[in-house]
Amino acid sequence: MKIKTILSIAILFVTNMVYAQSICECDDALDRLIKKIESEYPGFEEKTKDKILYDSFKQQLKEQASNAEKAKCFDILKKYTSFFRDGHIWINPATSINTKGIVSTDRINMDIEKFRKRLKATQNPLEGIWKNKFEWTGGVGYEIGITKNNDGVQVGFVISSTSAFWKPNETKFRLYPNGKFEFYSFDKTLKTGSYGTYNNSIIYFKEVRAVFIKETPPSNLTEEQVKRKVGEFYGFGIKKLSDKTTLLTLPSFDYPFVSIIEDLVTNNLSLLEEPENLIIDIRGNSGGTDDAYQILLPYIMSNSIRNMGVEYLATQTLVNGLESYIKTVYDNKEKQEEIEMVRRWIGLFEKDMGKFVNVKDSTFSIQNVTFPKRSPGNVVVLTDKRVGSSAESFVMKAKQSKKVKIAGTVTSGGLDYAAARMFDFGCPEYMLQLPTYRSLRLPDYPIDNIGMQPDIYLDKSIKDWVQFALEYLEQ
Repeated sequence: MKIKTILSIAILFVTNMVYAQSICECDDALDRLIKKIESEYPGFEEKTKDKILYDSFKQQLKEQASNAEKAKCFDILKKYTSFFRDGHIWINPATSINTKGIVSTDRINMDIEKFRKRLKATQNPLEGIWKNKFEWTGGVGYEIGITKNNDGVQVGFVISSTSAFWKPNETKFRLYPNGKFEFYSFDKTLKTGSYGTYNNSIIYFKEVRAVFIKETPPSNLTEEQVKRKVGEFYGFGIKKLSDKTTLLTLPSFDYPFVSIIEDLVTNNLSLLEEPENLIIDIRGNSGGTDDAYQILLPYIMSNSIRNMGVEYLATQTLVNGLESYIKTVYDNKEKQEEIEMVRRWIGLFEKDMGKFVNVKDSTFSIQNVTFPKRSPGNVVVLTDKRVGSSAESFVMKAKQSKKVKIAGTVTSGGLDYAAARMFDFGCPEYMLQLPTYRSLRLPDYPIDNIGMQPDIYLDKSIKDWVQFALEYLEQ
């Protein structure tokens, strides 16, 4: 677990590189994208076994790209990445180039320093500085100012952003008095829907699953209260269905929700330990990090867990990320042992550049579980087609428990190549995500585009899956 976490953090250092390159013409963009994926995608060889088919497809796209207008280029790049049928490969426009679905945002005329000073005396309960501490997708951090315009609309404007493509004073969202919103996602696509507020300290955008927390003026909510309410907004919850059964709902394992899940479990131990049965609803959970569900394993497992290892594709991108990581923790005395380990990995990668490297030198590991004195005797995990990545990893572990049944439909099938991160392929107007390792289950036990089968299939005639699981457990 620690190895995967450090490597993931390391790769983040190449995510927000300074994009000084000029805008790419479409044929150049496609060539750069092809080169990047062919050299750094761990699943490339497996996904292109039919070389005639792949080369023919690639040539067709190159011909299209040579004559394509800029507005049509994204569709061509998307066709290329879609060829691999891997949910961990993802490309999107990163700027407001005139591409279908992409719009420019208005700029608000605001002196940000004067705005900060006037907040000390503001009477507008929503006016202030807000941050997105709990981002569902996109991975872009924002510091947002909110002010009311002459029409009574609350306008959220960018003060700062971790994305180079969001500039100060650009409009991020508008809040209308009737409870509706206009929201520009990280790629500046306009979204609409309904918003909710809590204690003038939290704003939740339902349709885009985004939450902003008020920083200035400070709210009177504690950090625990904020996390609890944010969890409720996103759909995390635990409740007693009957004297015998508890329902735990976990819609995401994404990084910002790790602490929310841990608090949910820690603050409700009686609901996990006392009932005979537990239902865990992870429908719609597209994954995030394995760290998110570790706290649950003692309550659902009946034995230790056998985990298959992974091997990373050694690339200069990976090495650069590790070296950057060392620089950030170099002066931390508590990290010296870790630094030496990372240096060893760098040596392994540099020695076998372009090859797969198993930094642990083993194909599997045994994860021992410390069991609590009391835990449910029977567990049902609800899954659907949207369950993927680390959520599928959770399902794979849960299947090893003698007291767990998986109910629902087949999962999405995206677990063979993982630890996905953003990569620069030389064209600043696009954002590219690629996985960095492959599972050592391959080629014997593939999951991609197959998914994991449930123990109990729930067909469309079953309208209430939770009720079905409750009756299954109690009858």
